[in-house]
Amino acid sequence: MRSRILVMFFSAIVIVSTASPLFAGKVTRPHPSTLTYPPLKISRPEAVKIALANGLEGFLIEDHELPLVDIELLVKTSFPEPKKYGLNEMAQWVMRNGGTAAWPPDKLNDELEFLAAWVGVSGDDLSTSITLNCLKKDLPRALEIFADLAMNTSFPKDKLEMKRETMLEDIRRRNDYPDAASWREFYDILYKSHPYGLETAPSSVRNITRRDLMAFHQRYFHPNNAIIGISGDVTKEEIVDALNRAFQGWQPADVAIPAVPEIIDTPGKNYNYAYMDVNQAYIMVGHLGINVNNPDRCALNIMNFILGGDFSSWITKKIRNDEGLAYSAGSSFGSDPWARGIFRAYAQTKASDYSRSLKLIIEQIERMRTVGPTEEEFRKAVDSFLNSQVFKYESKDQVVHRMVYLRFQGRPLDSTERDMETYARLTLADIKRVAREYLHPEKLTVLVVGDADRFDRPLSEFGQVNVITLQKD
Repeated sequence: MRSRILVMFFSAIVIVSTASPLFAGKVTRPHPSTLTYPPLKISRPEAVKIALANGLEGFLIEDHELPLVDIELLVKTSFPEPKKYGLNEMAQWVMRNGGTAAWPPDKLNDELEFLAAWVGVSGDDLSTSITLNCLKKDLPRALEIFADLAMNTSFPKDKLEMKRETMLEDIRRRNDYPDAASWREFYDILYKSHPYGLETAPSSVRNITRRDLMAFHQRYFHPNNAIIGISGDVTKEEIVDALNRAFQGWQPADVAIPAVPEIIDTPGKNYNYAYMDVNQAYIMVGHLGINVNNPDRCALNIMNFILGGDFSSWITKKIRNDEGLAYSAGSSFGSDPWARGIFRAYAQTKASDYSRSLKLIIEQIERMRTVGPTEEEFRKAVDSFLNSQVFKYESKDQVVHRMVYLRFQGRPLDSTERDMETYARLTLADIKRVAREYLHPEKLTVLVVGDADRFDRPLSEFGQVNVITLQKD
C-alpha cells in the first residue's frame, strides 16, 4: 500500500514539473502593444418587418435562447402648450399607475406580480413608450394588459392628483441639486424660447386637468402613429397573430405631429452667474451643437472624446489629474434628431478655484481648435470609442430598441453599420477640420453657479455678466 502511494506521489511530481514553466523552455510572448486585430465590426441580428391589420408596423428579432419576450410600443407625441407644460410627463405616469377600467391599478399590479411580468410607461415630450417583459407562456395574458393599457387607459383623478403633488414637490426641491440646476439654466440660456428650453412651473402643473390627459391619449394613441418592436422566443406568425388579437378594435386616425421648430443660433460670447449657497462652483461652457444627420457627427464624436469625453481626455486630465481642481470635468458634443444638440464643457470645483478651472476649460477648447490632437491621440480615441460602442448592442432587445428609435427619427435602420464604416475611414485631418469648423470660442456661453463671495476673482473680469435668479416654486 505504501509503495503504491509513493508511486502516485512521484507521478504527480512529474506531471506538475513538466507543466511548470520552471521546467519548460522559455516561452516568448509578444508585447500587448504589438498585437494586431481585425477591424471591429458590429453585425445587426436579422430582423423581420411586421404589419398588423390595423396599420401598426414594426420589427421582430427572434431569440429562442430563453423563453422570454420583450415588446416596446413607441407612440409619437408633441410638446404641450407652455401654460400646461408637464402634461406629457403626467400622462405617462398616470397611464401606468392609473390602469384601465378592466385592469385597475391594484388588480393590474397583482396580476403582473403573479406572472413575474413587467410593464412600464416612459417617455419625453416627443414620444411615449410602453414596454413589456414576460415569459413566453404568459404572453397572451401579459399582452392583454399591455394592449389594454395602450388603448383604454382611464386616467383616474386620484392618480392625477398624486402625480401633481409629486411634480410640485419636485419643482420646489429642484434647486437642491446644484449640478442639475446648472444644467437646467444652461439649457435655458441656449434654447431661449424654443420648446427644448421649457420647464415645468407650479402654474403649468396646476393647469393640467383629467380632460387634458384624455385629450392627449385620444390625439396620439393610434396604431398608425406608433412603432412596435419585439424580441424573444416567438416566430413572426405567432406574434402577429397574438398582436392582432390583443389590439383588435384599435383604429387608425389622422394624427398631425408638428415639426420641431428651428433653433436660433448661439449669441456671441456671454457670461452668466446664478447664486447658490454652496462652497463649490458649477461651471458650464459651450454653445449649440449639431443635428444628428450632420455628416460630420462621427468625426465630432471622436474630437469630443479626445477633448473631454473620456477619463484620459484633455479637459479631464488637465483639470482633474494634473491640477487637482475637480473630480468631475469633461465635455459632450450633442446631436439632436430634429433640431440641434448642445456642446458643453463642464467642471465642478471649489469656489476659490473656479477661475483657474474656467480658464483651463477655455484653453483646451481653443487648443483643440487651433492645434488639434496628435496622430497617437487620434488612433487611441478611435479604438477606445469603437470598443465602447459594442456594449450598446449586447442583447437582441437593445438592437430592437435601437431600430424602433431609428425609425421614429426617420433615419436608416443600418445607421449603426454606416457609422462604423465612417469611423474606420476617419483621419487626423478630419478631426482637426471639424474642430476648426464646429468649435466656436468666440461664441461661448459661460455659466457659473455658486456663491460669488467665495470666488477667487469676480466673473466680471472675464466679461459683462448677466445675473440669473434660479427658478423657484
